[in-house]
Amino acid sequence: MYRIGIDLGSSYTKGVLVDSRNKIIDRRLVKTGFDFNKSANKIIETFSVDHEIQFPVFTCGYGREEIQSPFVPSSEIMALSKAVYKKYKQKCSIIDIGGQDIKFIKINKIGQVDRFRLNRKCAAGTGSFLEEIAYRLDISPEKFNDYALQTTEEIKINSFRTVFAVSEIIDMIKKGIGLSNIILGLYNSIVERCIELSPIEDALILTGGIPDMHPIIINLFRKKFANCESPEKSQFFAAYGCVLINS
Repeated sequence: MYRIGIDLGSSYTKGVLVDSRNKIIDRRLVKTGFDFNKSANKIIETFSVDHEIQFPVFTCGYGREEIQSPFVPSSEIMALSKAVYKKYKQKCSIIDIGGQDIKFIKINKIGQVDRFRLNRKCAAGTGSFLEEIAYRLDISPEKFNDYALQTTEEIKINSFRTVFAVSEIIDMIKKGIGLSNIILGLYNSIVERCIELSPIEDALILTGGIPDMHPIIINLFRKKFANCESPEKSQFFAAYGCVLINS
């Protein structure tokens, strides 16, 4: 029998298939769209093809209570912390950069959450921020990382709100500033927005779709925090933590 953890985010739904030893056997990522139940079912059905599933499934995220299959919901903060502590087994600060928000979590030496902060006032610094900029520039956001690697100088993006950042970028393009330099400036603005949430006092762990899809972000954080780590496939950590909490 296998268990499923699902993180139902606003942009993407992430699922993990976990065996009786708490080892991840498989992962799935689907666009959430407008129907949390539909996106969760895609993951459940995919895992069910070759594996016998033990219900309930374990959920977190915005849509954690919006599915029809039997489920046990958990806080995304607690789930993410649980998975990070299982891997690193130390006190640390976590910055999670997702589709709609940024989370700061501080966990102590026994894995308990000491404090956390969320940024939900504006999408700037999140996945939707990069997607909106990419749409306006008619570039796939997946290509941003490659562009930034070609930069010749660092440009500062002063605007944190998406609508103003777009205007600022358009003005830069009109002035002949290279697109690669602008995109690196976007990445740096995300880093600045993240570290404004709280002082980083110990090891820093980066998670979420942004560090997974835009690895240059990890390098920019490491310029400021030498002890920064970002585990592979970190956007699945909260889904995995849902299972760990209920093990």
